[in-house]
Amino acid sequence: MLDLMRRKRQLKLVLWLVIIAMSLTMMIFFIPGVDLGGIATTSSVAEVDGRPIPTRSFVNLYSRTVDRINAGGTNRMDRKTLQSMGLPQQVLEDLVSAELIDILADRLGVRVTPEEVRRAVETHPNLQNQGKFIGIENYKALLAANNYSVADFESELERLRLLDKVHAIVTSSLDVGEREVREEFSRSTLKTQVDFVMLTREEFRKRVSPTAAELEAHFNAHGDSYRVGEKRHARYLLVPAEALAADITVTEEDVLQEWKQVPHEETAEASHILLLVEDPAQEAEIRQRAEELLRQIRAGADFARMAREHSQDTGSAANGGYLGPFQRGQMVPEFEDAAFSLEPGKVSDLVKTQYGFHIIKVLKRETPTLESNRPQLAMVALQKKALALARQKAEEGAALLRDGKKPEEAARELGAGAEVRETGLFTQGDNPFDFGISQAMMDEVFTLKEAGGVGKALEHPLGYAVCILEGIEPARPGRFEEFRNQVTSDYTDARAGELMQAEAQKLAAEARKQGSLREAARGTGFGVRKSQEFTVTGTADPEIGANSPFNRAAFELEPGQVGDPQTVLDNMVVFQVLSRTPFDEAAFAEAKPELKQRMLESLRDPYFQEYVGRLRAELEKAGKLKIYNEILNRAALNY
Repeated sequence: MLDLMRRKRQLKLVLWLVIIAMSLTMMIFFIPGVDLGGIATTSSVAEVDGRPIPTRSFVNLYSRTVDRINAGGTNRMDRKTLQSMGLPQQVLEDLVSAELIDILADRLGVRVTPEEVRRAVETHPNLQNQGKFIGIENYKALLAANNYSVADFESELERLRLLDKVHAIVTSSLDVGEREVREEFSRSTLKTQVDFVMLTREEFRKRVSPTAAELEAHFNAHGDSYRVGEKRHARYLLVPAEALAADITVTEEDVLQEWKQVPHEETAEASHILLLVEDPAQEAEIRQRAEELLRQIRAGADFARMAREHSQDTGSAANGGYLGPFQRGQMVPEFEDAAFSLEPGKVSDLVKTQYGFHIIKVLKRETPTLESNRPQLAMVALQKKALALARQKAEEGAALLRDGKKPEEAARELGAGAEVRETGLFTQGDNPFDFGISQAMMDEVFTLKEAGGVGKALEHPLGYAVCILEGIEPARPGRFEEFRNQVTSDYTDARAGELMQAEAQKLAAEARKQGSLREAARGTGFGVRKSQEFTVTGTADPEIGANSPFNRAAFELEPGQVGDPQTVLDNMVVFQVLSRTPFDEAAFAEAKPELKQRMLESLRDPYFQEYVGRLRAELEKAGKLKIYNEILNRAALNY
């Protein structure tokens, strides 16, 4: 759950950056000292309907994007890595999208007046003090402190306003009909309840006792599933970083450089108890349960024990709710605000987030200092220097191997703790760590053409290494004895599935015949359980989960009807609908205006993106969208 909360917060940041990029990044931010590697700054990386996107515009946005990605990071990405990730293309897409918005604005006759920009400045939420504009001088000073000019900032606001206007015009014709609103209201409010029997594949596996003949027949019928992939065997020259560390000196400058790379923000360490709210209709009930837990904790109940017993955050409950340390910006806002306002040892009131209700206990809060982090910073600097030296030595070793030196000779000549190791035979799908190598090394071995081939210097879990291909064992059909265990498991699983499906169909038919699932299940050994009331998007039972096909099947039936058996993960569910809440016309009438507005909002962005996409396709078809990939790639590598 901690990772999920962090991802949610990061996703909001990414979406914000995309919005900014679409409407703002046509701005040419002048960055002195940018080296374009000889690329003419008057060239273009693309043209959109005759409008050039200058290389300088791309380079300036690309460099700012890279700075954002690397800001405060200890593992900064090099240019080739960023290029392999497709970052240049993503940045260019942002610039192209901005041009497409401008083209739409021209076609629609949309403009942004200076008065609108002035009002946007004066009402900007970050430029307010007690509800009033901070004033021109403070405005200029604030921008300067953040490396913005007034002209740049106001141009950005103009772009945002232009995007808003184009978006509003393009989506103004959208509407949601009465039928769609009623269906959505039904989805979110109508509830049903079922009796159900869960048939588990694991239980049916216990009923399968395959004979040798059956296993061999299965093996012969599925021969393609039991092949032995190509195997390779390599030796490698390893330069361990640890062996080099003793001769490396870490300077004060090294420590300061590492200090610049890490965030200096306050850190909180906390535990929490989470009660999920998956169905809004149950929020009041869940709040009441959370308040009771909080009352018990304030009365002296052990927080960790309560978290283990009651928290629905499966990632932290087993650890007494412990989340570990985190900084601002890593959690959802409500959780973060509560955690950073509490003193260590204190417990929060109920905190409502998009997940449900949290009770938070802060264990520690601290702001990092250079001195308190000096040992760790020195260790990181030492590791980096040792890895850099190990890489240098490994590259020297690779050169020696290509010049004809044997691996042992190269190791002796390198010194520095260099040694020769063997991998044993492995396939490309094996786990590299089982063979003591890295994924990059395993991939490299499978690119080498013949025995004796020498690879590049690559990272190894202990430092850097150079692979030498020793031999290749070609792929071949498997032998039954090699795959006996897998064949047994596969056959048992397949047969269990057949038995489970047949039993589910039989039980459903008997339930329809008797008009009762409980009567049909009597004497079969299968237990019948009653679900909680659930909506079509809710959860019938924790064991069933939020299973959309099951829920849809349940809502297609009337009370008393028995449904077709439904697959839930590896299992099957036979069910009978018990009840269905009626449609509440009065509640619908009250909720309809807000619900319709929400549905419209959910339609507008996808429709707008599709509309812009159609314009792009139109220009591409007419040959009016040109991408100059050679200039783009050179600019990205040499910015």
